[in-house]
Amino acid sequence: MKTSIITWFVLLFMLCSGSIFAQAPFPSFLQGTWKVVGKENYEHWDSINDSELKGVSYGIKNGQKIVSEYLRIKKRVDKVIYSALVIGQNNGKEIDFELTYKDSTYSFTNDNHDFPNQIHYTLLTRDRMHISVEGKSGKNHAFDVEKIWKEEH
Repeated sequence: MKTSIITWFVLLFMLCSGSIFAQAPFPSFLQGTWKVVGKENYEHWDSINDSELKGVSYGIKNGQKIVSEYLRIKKRVDKVIYSALVIGQNNGKEIDFELTYKDSTYSFTNDNHDFPNQIHYTLLTRDRMHISVEGKSGKNHAFDVEKIWKEEH
């Protein structure tokens, strides 16, 4: 009887600690406007509350803001989901990617999507970040962005 109680206690502890420690931190540092180095492309994120960010990816062409995608990061009970709605793609539906975190990199993955399958955000300094977008086929895009502390556009 005593062995059974200890076994159940150990299993319960492993389950609880696994879910507590395995959960990735929420990427609230994204809040604000980020500019692609050397280009007129931007990503802007607003904090909706402690568990949700809404964003937009856009470019500036001839003084006009041209939105390419709408973004959302939302904390659910046991995971964090990054959703992207790309203008003119996926029949107007959001594509979801699940967050994992390792070595200062926030990786959002969806193995069932054609491209991308992974989106990585690595904070280099408080105002510089590396982003890479990767597919299973080897296709990828990588670039650095800088945080804009004062609106330039």
